[in-house]
Amino acid sequence: MTSSLANPFLIYDYRGPELFCDRESELSSLLEAFSNRRYVMLYSMRRLGKTGLIHHFHHILKKRRKGMCIYVDVQNTMNDEAFVAKLISASITTVEKSRKQIVSRLGNFFSNLRPSITFDPVTNIPSIEIQIKDAQQIQQTLNVLIRMLNSLGKQVQISIDEFQQISNYEIPSIIDATLRGYLHKMPNIHFLFSGSQRRLLSDLFTKPQKPFYHAVDQLKLAKLDPQIYGEFIAKNFADRRQKISQEFVDEILDWTEGHTFYTQYFCNRLFAKKNRTIVLTEVEQVKKEILFSYEPNYLQLRAALSNNQWHLLSAIAHEKKVASVNEKEFLNRYKMAQSSAAQALRALLDKELLYEELGKDNKEIFVYDPYLANWLRKFT
Repeated sequence: MTSSLANPFLIYDYRGPELFCDRESELSSLLEAFSNRRYVMLYSMRRLGKTGLIHHFHHILKKRRKGMCIYVDVQNTMNDEAFVAKLISASITTVEKSRKQIVSRLGNFFSNLRPSITFDPVTNIPSIEIQIKDAQQIQQTLNVLIRMLNSLGKQVQISIDEFQQISNYEIPSIIDATLRGYLHKMPNIHFLFSGSQRRLLSDLFTKPQKPFYHAVDQLKLAKLDPQIYGEFIAKNFADRRQKISQEFVDEILDWTEGHTFYTQYFCNRLFAKKNRTIVLTEVEQVKKEILFSYEPNYLQLRAALSNNQWHLLSAIAHEKKVASVNEKEFLNRYKMAQSSAAQALRALLDKELLYEELGKDNKEIFVYDPYLANWLRKFT
């Protein structure tokens, strides 16, 4: 049970369903796909709660005793060898925590790869280091891993976060082709692939020439319903004897644009002030503190961008959202040439400073970071 004194607005970790907001529909889709052996590609903007949803999904599976859950983040990997090493390490850690004592059999599984096994001095959880030299050994190592997991005799759910990273490897990856070859040979293993770089992730699963073409369900994570999120915020303040009005909850959601990380961070700082009743001056003070804290980053960003890129970023922040940067009214208002605006837009989208939300009939372009957008509106 969460302590009544603990800050309920988590920023980086998952601590159970009582501090997790909504996502009932997405969770239902994940559980249904898992039960029916359909693989899933989960995607969202950065910092929208994707990783938290995966941990929540795993929590529910473990609570229902539906299987063993393995989570691995491959964001910082630079090649297939590092990817495989991370996947093996996460798998062994999870299996050993379940007291399957697989470590005693690791030598048998990986004997041809000469593994080096070490133990954490605090947790006594093993980790394994394997020297992988070529594509053949990558496939061989994954074969061994899959054989080891199949030997457990229970359902295994593997979630690979930031899977699109394999598209950034200097040497073209064979991970997707290798894993695709296992899909019909693993009756007890379920995969979830997730990521936040939409174009790269989409290319891996929607291009006909790619191994995973038409192999997964696609699930998009959108922003939380503001009413549900607002009720969650108010309840967590109230449960810890802090009163916040609906007006201030709405103001927070508007200022952070309901973007999960930024909303949680704002509420975390506001809650930390430990006032029984939240007043306007405190809400405004948190805004000032946040912008002051992040300002060095934004000034550094200004120095790194061209004048046209910075001007367009500022213009879109002031507009909040635009459908196109080619509209005459927009270009005239901000004194930009169409060609300059188009070129700057491509650069800012590539840098993930702007985000393009695609709808059925239209699109919206806006500043990715709502704190940056607020800073630009205030100071430019």
